[in-house]
Amino acid sequence: MKELILAETSLWFSQIPLESLHGLDPSLGGIFYVISVICHYLGGSSFFLGLISFVYIYYRPKLAFELSLGLLTSGIAVSLFKFYFESPRPFPYPEAFDEKAFGLPSGHVYSAVVVWGLLAYRIPKLWFRIVSILIITFMPFSRMYLKVHYLGDVSFGFALGVFHLIIVLLLLNKFYEPKKNEPFFQTNQYRTLGLLGIVVTLFPITLDSPFLSEEHHHSLSGVLMASGALGGFWLGVLFYPRLSKKEFLNWSMPKFSFQFGSDSFSIFWKTFLVRLLILGTVIFLLYVVPGILIKKSIWKDDLFLRYIRYLVVGFALVCIVPLVLQKVQKGKFLQN
Repeated sequence: MKELILAETSLWFSQIPLESLHGLDPSLGGIFYVISVICHYLGGSSFFLGLISFVYIYYRPKLAFELSLGLLTSGIAVSLFKFYFESPRPFPYPEAFDEKAFGLPSGHVYSAVVVWGLLAYRIPKLWFRIVSILIITFMPFSRMYLKVHYLGDVSFGFALGVFHLIIVLLLLNKFYEPKKNEPFFQTNQYRTLGLLGIVVTLFPITLDSPFLSEEHHHSLSGVLMASGALGGFWLGVLFYPRLSKKEFLNWSMPKFSFQFGSDSFSIFWKTFLVRLLILGTVIFLLYVVPGILIKKSIWKDDLFLRYIRYLVVGFALVCIVPLVLQKVQKGKFLQN
């Protein structure tokens, strides 16, 4: 208890750094607020779901799996840290941003370092790396500017994010063979490994209890969302090669052409729109609609149902979307 009081009265968990960021509000407050709100959504689960979906369908499936591993394991880790540290956020809570879980460490900062750091490492374009670094740099200040995190929250989140990113990169470079083009695992043990993945990712639900506080419940909810999605991705990686034709185990986009009316211009945009239609339909039916129905039901706060929802959408993204695309004109819009 003594250590907790000392921590809460220190600069790391004080309102002073938060208030100091508002010193330039009379002249630059509007700009700071806009940047902070943009960073808020750039670190949210909906944005990352869209980002991974885009990378998977339009860019490189292998990179999407790497992002998923980094994002979802960081989501599990940060939510467990929140659950056990039980560190409150700045009071009062900013209702506009619906932050109900504990504050330490900052999930937005943690995930931003891992995801944008991994993207900057994998995409060797100077402009993209500059954008990634700017997002990572602004994220801690934006969380404090919006008064949803203390200096200690964002500092600890940043440090953990850097450590997590290093571990993920070491594991990927050692076990996922960066030069190997095929992104999926092909094994006869896919059923056993799939079941093992569900058991492991569902294990955090054992922490659930009817006596949890609201902050504990929302922190644990974050764990189950990330672990459910991770389980779904894992099942998709294992089962898709068993259900797919061999020629559709990897894909990319056709070359883009600025020459309006040319065949390459037409092929690119038809491919883009068909993939977007299938992806949007699957996400709408298996993620958006269930979410609306669950929120209106008595099970809106059920953690197991939340796990299942994200398990299904993760599996659908990895497995169902490309399988549906294979059925459209014999896979014409999924070919390289």
